[in-house]
Amino acid sequence: MKSFCSRFALAFIGLTLSACAVAQSYPTRAIRLIVPFAPGGGSDAIARMLADKMGPELGQSVVVENKPGASSIIGVDATAKAPADGYTLVMANSSITSNPWLYKLPYDLQADLAAVTMIAKAPQLLVANPKAPFKTVGELVSYAKANPGMATIGTAGAGQISHLAAEVLQHAGGIEALLIHYKGTGNSLNDLLGGQIMLSFGTAPGLIPHVKSGKLVALGSSGPERLASLPSVPTVAETIPGFELMNWFGIFAPAGTPAAVVEKLHAVVRHAIADPKVQARLSEEGFTPVGNSPAEFDQIVRHDLNYWKDVIQKYNIKIE
Repeated sequence: MKSFCSRFALAFIGLTLSACAVAQSYPTRAIRLIVPFAPGGGSDAIARMLADKMGPELGQSVVVENKPGASSIIGVDATAKAPADGYTLVMANSSITSNPWLYKLPYDLQADLAAVTMIAKAPQLLVANPKAPFKTVGELVSYAKANPGMATIGTAGAGQISHLAAEVLQHAGGIEALLIHYKGTGNSLNDLLGGQIMLSFGTAPGLIPHVKSGKLVALGSSGPERLASLPSVPTVAETIPGFELMNWFGIFAPAGTPAAVVEKLHAVVRHAIADPKVQARLSEEGFTPVGNSPAEFDQIVRHDLNYWKDVIQKYNIKIE
């Protein structure tokens, strides 16, 4: 027995030292950070900002690669099927937790991906073209009830958080609107600015500059509180009680990535988020920095999976 225990102890020590060695030597080449959305959206902006900070600390380049399409499924699947060595990561948003209830996925979120850390969270902002016949959520509800199907709402794509926010708005507000799905936030924003559509939900950071310049009108924020950067803009819940949605952005690695590598990535990202300049930029644009642990992030992912399951089933939301 003593001999067995000694061998077990030595084996355990060997595995521990091996894990430490992996973390110390990692990375030895460039890291690919997949953004499963078109350039110009919130995930893309955060990913590029982080890549600039992570690269020097890791001693290797962090290359952002946009892989848009299929409600982020293409980019996430590419990560899920990549070698579990820490050299392929994905910057996903909270739609990763609603997709399992809307699509038949080629991967299993909980079995095929490992949560690294949540980067930041932000509410959705409901904005309108200045020429739209409403300037508040209350006026929108009145218009939409008087003109069913006439209010046009652009989304970043079927199944995206902006789509789900629009669905919840319709059901909770008792209105009927025409939803138009685009391939990415940038495309819907272009048509909103051009007046081809009346409304859109989007992550606050990408929309605030247009609101402040007068190119868009902010009707409401989906968060529990008003945005510090737009204190005069009410929350949607001030008109439609109970309406609350938050979008988050986080990093995932393929399942099976060594825990020591995941922890190193978490530490590097957390350090990047702690940079005063990064914090200031995130805060100014409407983001709340997070940087939680892999275990804490995993708990949030599990919670949101259940939340979206309930919402999608309650409102019978389907992808047409």
